[in-house]
Amino acid sequence: MTKIDHLKLFVRKHWIMVSILVLAACTMLWMVISVALNFLYFNDPRNQDIALKGWMTPRYVVMSYDLPKPFVAEMLGLTSDDQRGMPMRDVAEQMGVTLEELTEIVRTSATAFREEQQ
Repeated sequence: MTKIDHLKLFVRKHWIMVSILVLAACTMLWMVISVALNFLYFNDPRNQDIALKGWMTPRYVVMSYDLPKPFVAEMLGLTSDDQRGMPMRDVAEQMGVTLEELTEIVRTSATAFREEQQ
């Protein structure tokens, strides 16, 4: 019996464990790629402190403006967890401002926060 035959026999005999191992490896690979792409995207100066778009979420603001989550939630008036996934168009509507005005509020708050941290 060759090594390939032993491997085939092992896989047939332990197919559940092999399937779990392959699924775990694929999940880990997806997570590593996701983290790497987010890191590269948000560390590119072209993607930092950009004007808000309607589809963006508070998480995007946290990552783009490099601000802490609680600070962004307080700044946007998001009090409950279910509001924290709201798109910026809904946040602006809730605050009674346009997206352009909300962008200025976020930029001004981010600048003040950064100066406070220095």
